[in-house]
Amino acid sequence: MAQARRDMGELRPIDDLMFRVMARDEAFCGELLGVLLQDRGLTVVKSTPQSHVTNARGRSAVLDALCELSDGRLVNVEVQRADDDDLQRRVRYYASLVTTDRTPPGARFADVPDVCVALVCEFDPLGEGCPLYHVDRVVREGGRALDNGLEELYVNALARDGGEVSALMRVFTEAEAYDEARFPETSRVKRRLRETEEGREDMGSVIEEIREEIRAECIAEGEERGTLKTLVRLVRDGLVSVQDAAASAGVNADEIRRVLAQGSARTAPAPGRVRT
Repeated sequence: MAQARRDMGELRPIDDLMFRVMARDEAFCGELLGVLLQDRGLTVVKSTPQSHVTNARGRSAVLDALCELSDGRLVNVEVQRADDDDLQRRVRYYASLVTTDRTPPGARFADVPDVCVALVCEFDPLGEGCPLYHVDRVVREGGRALDNGLEELYVNALARDGGEVSALMRVFTEAEAYDEARFPETSRVKRRLRETEEGREDMGSVIEEIREEIRAECIAEGEERGTLKTLVRLVRDGLVSVQDAAASAGVNADEIRRVLAQGSARTAPAPGRVRT
Protein backbone atom coordinates (compact mmCIF):
# COMPACT_ATOMS: atom_id res chain seq x y z
CA MET A 1 0.00 0.00 0.00
CA ALA A 2 1.24 3.48 -0.80
CA GLN A 3 2.47 5.73 1.98
CA ALA A 4 0.01 8.09 3.70
CA ARG A 5 -0.50 11.27 1.71
CA ARG A 6 0.36 13.61 4.51
CA ASP A 7 0.81 13.73 8.24
CA MET A 8 -2.54 13.63 10.03
CA GLY A 9 -1.67 16.99 11.55
CA GLU A 10 -2.24 18.54 8.13
CA LEU A 11 -5.80 17.26 7.79
CA ARG A 12 -8.69 19.71 8.16
CA PRO A 13 -12.40 19.37 8.94
CA ILE A 14 -13.20 19.90 5.24
CA ASP A 15 -11.30 16.65 4.49
CA ASP A 16 -13.51 13.57 4.39
CA LEU A 17 -11.42 11.64 6.90
CA MET A 18 -11.40 14.26 9.63
CA PHE A 19 -15.04 15.19 9.09
CA ARG A 20 -16.07 11.54 9.38
CA VAL A 21 -14.51 11.37 12.84
CA MET A 22 -15.66 14.84 13.95
CA ALA A 23 -19.25 14.07 12.96
CA ARG A 24 -19.41 11.48 15.73
CA ASP A 25 -19.47 14.36 18.22
CA GLU A 26 -22.99 15.74 18.69
CA ALA A 27 -21.76 18.96 20.32
CA PHE A 28 -19.63 19.72 17.25
CA CYS A 29 -22.54 18.97 14.92
CA GLY A 30 -24.79 21.21 16.98
CA GLU A 31 -22.31 24.09 16.75
CA LEU A 32 -21.85 23.62 13.01
CA LEU A 33 -25.57 23.46 12.30
CA GLY A 34 -26.29 26.30 14.70
CA VAL A 35 -24.12 28.52 12.50
CA LEU A 36 -25.32 27.23 9.13
CA LEU A 37 -29.00 27.23 10.08
CA GLN A 38 -28.56 30.53 11.94
CA ASP A 39 -30.06 29.09 15.09
CA ARG A 40 -27.53 28.81 17.90
CA GLY A 41 -30.20 27.37 20.18
CA LEU A 42 -30.83 24.19 18.20
CA THR A 43 -29.99 20.81 19.71
CA VAL A 44 -28.63 17.76 17.90
CA VAL A 45 -30.00 14.65 19.59
CA LYS A 46 -28.24 12.16 17.31
CA SER A 47 -25.47 12.31 14.73
CA THR A 48 -24.71 9.38 12.44
CA PRO A 49 -21.57 9.70 10.28
CA GLN A 50 -21.50 7.54 7.14
CA SER A 51 -25.24 6.97 7.41
CA HIS A 52 -26.62 4.51 4.86
CA VAL A 53 -29.88 5.50 3.19
CA THR A 54 -31.39 3.03 0.76
CA ASN A 55 -33.37 2.98 -2.43
CA ALA A 56 -34.83 -0.45 -3.13
CA ARG A 57 -35.04 0.16 -6.88
CA GLY A 58 -32.10 2.41 -7.59
CA ARG A 59 -28.91 3.96 -6.31
CA SER A 60 -28.52 4.14 -2.54
CA ALA A 61 -26.08 6.46 -0.78
CA VAL A 62 -23.77 6.82 2.20
CA LEU A 63 -24.21 10.26 3.73
CA ASP A 64 -21.27 12.08 5.32
CA ALA A 65 -23.39 12.88 8.38
CA LEU A 66 -27.08 12.65 9.15
CA CYS A 67 -28.15 14.67 12.20
CA GLU A 68 -31.47 14.55 13.99
CA LEU A 69 -32.55 17.75 15.73
CA SER A 70 -34.69 18.00 18.84
CA ASP A 71 -37.53 19.53 16.78
CA GLY A 72 -37.64 16.48 14.50
CA ARG A 73 -35.76 17.91 11.53
CA LEU A 74 -33.21 15.76 9.72
CA VAL A 75 -30.07 17.47 8.43
CA ASN A 76 -27.69 15.81 6.00
CA VAL A 77 -24.27 17.52 6.02
CA GLU A 78 -21.92 16.78 3.12
CA VAL A 79 -18.36 18.04 2.68
CA GLN A 80 -17.36 18.48 -0.95
CA ARG A 81 -13.82 19.38 -2.00
CA ALA A 82 -14.20 19.00 -5.78
CA ASP A 83 -16.84 20.37 -8.14
CA ASP A 84 -17.10 17.11 -10.09
CA ASP A 85 -20.83 16.44 -10.34
CA ASP A 86 -24.22 18.13 -10.57
CA LEU A 87 -24.46 19.40 -7.01
CA GLN A 88 -28.06 20.55 -7.14
CA ARG A 89 -29.32 17.20 -8.40
CA ARG A 90 -27.15 15.49 -5.81
CA VAL A 91 -28.86 17.53 -3.08
CA ARG A 92 -32.27 16.72 -4.54
CA TYR A 93 -31.47 13.00 -4.62
CA TYR A 94 -30.04 12.86 -1.11
CA ALA A 95 -33.06 14.72 0.27
CA SER A 96 -35.40 12.23 -1.41
CA LEU A 97 -33.46 9.27 0.02
CA VAL A 98 -33.51 10.68 3.55
CA THR A 99 -37.23 11.43 3.23
CA THR A 100 -38.19 7.95 2.08
CA ASP A 101 -35.77 6.23 4.46
CA ARG A 102 -37.18 8.03 7.51
CA THR A 103 -40.90 8.14 6.60
CA PRO A 104 -42.86 5.24 8.16
CA PRO A 105 -45.09 3.18 5.85
CA GLY A 106 -48.61 4.57 5.78
CA ALA A 107 -47.62 7.95 7.24
CA ARG A 108 -49.69 10.95 6.25
CA PHE A 109 -47.95 13.45 3.99
CA ALA A 110 -48.37 16.00 6.78
CA ASP A 111 -46.10 13.77 8.88
CA VAL A 112 -43.29 13.49 6.32
CA PRO A 113 -40.18 14.77 8.15
CA ASP A 114 -38.58 18.11 7.38
CA VAL A 115 -35.22 17.58 5.69
CA CYS A 116 -32.29 19.91 5.17
CA VAL A 117 -29.26 19.15 3.00
CA ALA A 118 -26.23 21.34 3.71
CA LEU A 119 -23.38 21.06 1.21
CA VAL A 120 -20.09 22.47 2.55
CA CYS A 121 -17.87 23.09 -0.49
CA GLU A 122 -14.20 24.01 -0.83
CA PHE A 123 -15.17 26.14 -3.84
CA ASP A 124 -17.98 28.54 -4.68
CA PRO A 125 -20.91 26.21 -5.51
CA LEU A 126 -23.19 28.86 -7.04
CA GLY A 127 -20.58 31.33 -8.28
CA GLU A 128 -21.88 34.50 -6.63
CA GLY A 129 -19.22 35.03 -3.98
CA CYS A 130 -21.47 34.44 -0.96
CA PRO A 131 -20.35 32.36 2.05
CA LEU A 132 -23.83 30.82 2.43
CA TYR A 133 -26.60 30.27 -0.10
CA HIS A 134 -30.24 29.45 0.71
CA VAL A 135 -32.21 27.97 -2.17
CA ASP A 136 -35.97 28.48 -1.75
CA ARG A 137 -39.13 27.43 -3.58
CA VAL A 138 -40.80 30.55 -4.95
CA VAL A 139 -44.06 30.99 -6.86
CA ARG A 140 -42.87 32.32 -10.21
CA GLU A 141 -45.91 34.49 -10.84
CA GLY A 142 -46.20 36.24 -7.49
CA GLY A 143 -42.82 35.77 -5.85
CA ARG A 144 -44.31 34.13 -2.74
CA ALA A 145 -42.05 31.63 -0.97
CA LEU A 146 -43.53 28.21 -0.19
CA ASP A 147 -42.34 25.67 2.36
CA ASN A 148 -42.69 21.94 1.70
CA GLY A 149 -40.28 20.89 4.44
CA LEU A 150 -37.13 20.81 2.28
CA GLU A 151 -34.26 23.21 2.91
CA GLU A 152 -31.17 23.49 0.71
CA LEU A 153 -27.99 25.15 1.93
CA TYR A 154 -24.79 25.59 -0.07
CA VAL A 155 -21.66 26.79 1.74
CA ASN A 156 -18.70 28.44 0.03
CA ALA A 157 -15.98 27.54 2.51
CA LEU A 158 -13.44 29.83 0.81
CA ALA A 159 -15.46 33.06 1.12
CA ARG A 160 -14.20 35.56 3.67
CA ASP A 161 -16.65 38.37 4.48
CA GLY A 162 -16.03 38.76 8.22
CA GLY A 163 -19.28 36.99 9.13
CA GLU A 164 -19.85 34.00 11.37
CA VAL A 165 -20.12 31.44 8.55
CA SER A 166 -16.87 32.50 6.90
CA ALA A 167 -15.12 32.57 10.29
CA LEU A 168 -16.20 28.98 10.97
CA MET A 169 -15.16 27.93 7.47
CA ARG A 170 -11.69 29.32 8.12
CA VAL A 171 -11.40 26.76 10.94
CA PHE A 172 -12.68 24.15 8.49
CA THR A 173 -10.23 24.88 5.68
CA GLU A 174 -7.02 26.07 7.36
CA ALA A 175 -5.09 23.37 9.19
CA GLU A 176 -3.71 25.63 11.92
CA ALA A 177 -6.82 27.78 12.43
CA TYR A 178 -8.81 27.60 15.67
CA ASP A 179 -11.37 29.90 17.27
CA GLU A 180 -12.12 28.75 20.82
CA ALA A 181 -14.05 31.92 21.62
CA ARG A 182 -16.67 31.63 18.87
CA PHE A 183 -16.46 27.93 17.99
CA PRO A 184 -15.31 26.06 21.11
CA GLU A 185 -16.70 22.64 20.13
CA THR A 186 -15.27 22.68 16.62
CA SER A 187 -11.90 23.83 17.95
CA ARG A 188 -11.94 21.23 20.74
CA VAL A 189 -12.62 18.26 18.47
CA LYS A 190 -10.26 19.46 15.76
CA ARG A 191 -7.43 20.02 18.25
CA ARG A 192 -7.97 16.58 19.79
CA LEU A 193 -7.70 14.85 16.41
CA ARG A 194 -4.70 16.86 15.27
CA GLU A 195 -2.68 17.12 18.47
CA THR A 196 -3.34 14.07 20.68
CA GLU A 197 -2.28 10.47 20.30
CA GLU A 198 -5.83 9.33 21.04
CA GLY A 199 -7.17 11.48 18.22
CA ARG A 200 -4.56 10.24 15.77
CA GLU A 201 -5.45 6.66 16.68
CA ASP A 202 -9.12 7.40 16.01
CA MET A 203 -8.30 8.71 12.55
CA GLY A 204 -5.94 5.82 11.88
CA SER A 205 -8.71 3.33 12.61
CA VAL A 206 -11.02 5.17 10.21
CA ILE A 207 -8.37 5.02 7.49
CA GLU A 208 -8.42 1.24 7.78
CA GLU A 209 -12.24 1.24 7.73
CA ILE A 210 -12.22 3.30 4.53
CA ARG A 211 -9.67 1.01 2.88
CA GLU A 212 -11.71 -2.08 3.75
CA GLU A 213 -14.90 -0.48 2.46
CA ILE A 214 -13.26 0.42 -0.84
CA ARG A 215 -11.69 -3.04 -1.23
CA ALA A 216 -15.09 -4.63 -0.69
CA GLU A 217 -16.68 -2.34 -3.30
CA CYS A 218 -14.02 -3.28 -5.85
CA ILE A 219 -14.17 -7.09 -5.58
CA ALA A 220 -16.76 -7.43 -8.34
CA GLU A 221 -14.80 -5.19 -10.73
CA GLY A 222 -11.73 -7.39 -11.09
CA GLU A 223 -8.32 -7.03 -9.51
CA GLU A 224 -6.71 -4.52 -11.89
CA ARG A 225 -9.65 -2.16 -12.38
CA GLY A 226 -10.60 -2.53 -8.73
CA THR A 227 -7.08 -1.61 -7.63
CA LEU A 228 -7.11 1.58 -9.69
CA LYS A 229 -10.54 2.56 -8.41
CA THR A 230 -9.42 1.93 -4.84
CA LEU A 231 -6.37 4.15 -5.24
CA VAL A 232 -8.38 6.92 -6.89
CA ARG A 233 -10.81 6.87 -3.98
CA LEU A 234 -7.92 7.05 -1.51
CA VAL A 235 -6.48 10.05 -3.37
CA ARG A 236 -9.88 11.75 -3.36
CA ASP A 237 -10.19 11.14 0.40
CA GLY A 238 -6.73 12.60 1.01
CA LEU A 239 -5.11 9.36 2.16
CA VAL A 240 -2.45 8.92 -0.54
CA SER A 241 -0.78 11.25 -3.01
CA VAL A 242 -1.35 11.15 -6.77
CA GLN A 243 2.27 10.11 -7.22
CA ASP A 244 2.01 7.21 -4.74
CA ALA A 245 -1.26 6.04 -6.29
CA ALA A 246 0.22 6.13 -9.79
CA ALA A 247 3.28 4.16 -8.67
CA SER A 248 1.11 1.52 -7.01
CA ALA A 249 -1.18 1.13 -10.04
CA GLY A 250 1.61 1.24 -12.60
CA VAL A 251 0.16 4.20 -14.48
CA ASN A 252 1.19 7.76 -15.26
CA ALA A 253 0.23 10.29 -12.57
CA ASP A 254 -1.65 12.25 -15.25
CA GLU A 255 -3.93 9.25 -15.70
CA ILE A 256 -4.87 9.35 -12.01
CA ARG A 257 -5.55 13.08 -12.33
CA ARG A 258 -7.73 12.47 -15.38
CA VAL A 259 -9.82 9.91 -13.52
CA LEU A 260 -10.13 12.28 -10.57
CA ALA A 261 -11.32 15.05 -12.90
CA GLN A 262 -13.95 12.74 -14.33
CA GLY A 263 -15.14 11.81 -10.85
CA SER A 264 -15.09 8.11 -11.70
CA ALA A 265 -12.62 5.32 -12.34
CA ARG A 266 -15.02 3.30 -14.49
CA THR A 267 -13.62 4.53 -17.82
CA ALA A 268 -9.96 4.29 -16.81
CA PRO A 269 -7.72 1.81 -18.64
CA ALA A 270 -6.45 -1.13 -16.66
CA PRO A 271 -3.18 -0.56 -14.75
CA GLY A 272 -0.02 -1.18 -16.75
CA ARG A 273 -1.35 0.16 -20.07
CA VAL A 274 0.05 3.66 -19.64
CA ARG A 275 3.81 4.09 -19.44
CA THR A 276 5.42 6.65 -17.16
